[in-house]
Amino acid sequence: MRSLFFPVLFLLIMVSCHTDREGNTGVSGNIGRASGQMLKLEDVSPVNYLTLDSVMLGEPGNFAFSFDSKEPGLYLLGLAGKYRLVLELRPRDKVRVTASDGSKLQDAVIKGSPSSSDMKQFFEATGRNRRIYDSLQGSLLTHQDDPGFAELSKKLDESLKPVWENQRSLETSYIDRHLNSLTSLLILNQGIGTNPVLTFHNDSVYFLKLDSSLSKAFPGSKHAVFHHNRILREREMEAMKQRSK
Repeated sequence: MRSLFFPVLFLLIMVSCHTDREGNTGVSGNIGRASGQMLKLEDVSPVNYLTLDSVMLGEPGNFAFSFDSKEPGLYLLGLAGKYRLVLELRPRDKVRVTASDGSKLQDAVIKGSPSSSDMKQFFEATGRNRRIYDSLQGSLLTHQDDPGFAELSKKLDESLKPVWENQRSLETSYIDRHLNSLTSLLILNQGIGTNPVLTFHNDSVYFLKLDSSLSKAFPGSKHAVFHHNRILREREMEAMKQRSK
């Protein structure tokens, strides 16, 4: 009888701990072909990531994370060392993520968070543009010592322009459709090649209207405050450049 006491006590403690972690917001689902792998849910702050919870997936691949949330936030869900999904979770959201293969989490179906689904589609389209852009840039580097490099460079620049314009259209249209979504903040840092597509100098209108919308929708949000302070810094830098001319 004594030999069973400590294992039973351990299980009771584990159940109690799990109960304490239950909250008003949850992410659950199923990830196939990932048995024995660690699944993490991470809170994304403007400067770092914080692991909220993790679980070792079993053979069925079912999982459930639950936590208390007082304001909308951005989160990463993924297997250790592999692709991670970006999720926008708001208080009382119950989001379900289903993937048939853990190695292809980018193909997961997300239900319960429309902005998270839209962000996944955005990243898919951005990935296609990056592959085209990188391929064209690679071709240019391969032929940089050729006699006709200058003419080739001109042609490739013409080929790169529509890719860049398509990416810019993806980003601006996403922001216009998601002015009350924290996911739009991630768009401002996206780019192809080595440069961001949207910059405060050339596209301040998108930075400013997103700041106005998020400050009203989520006053005090760490993400909205960080973005507002970023705009203040950008304006100060612009003013310094003007004074130095």
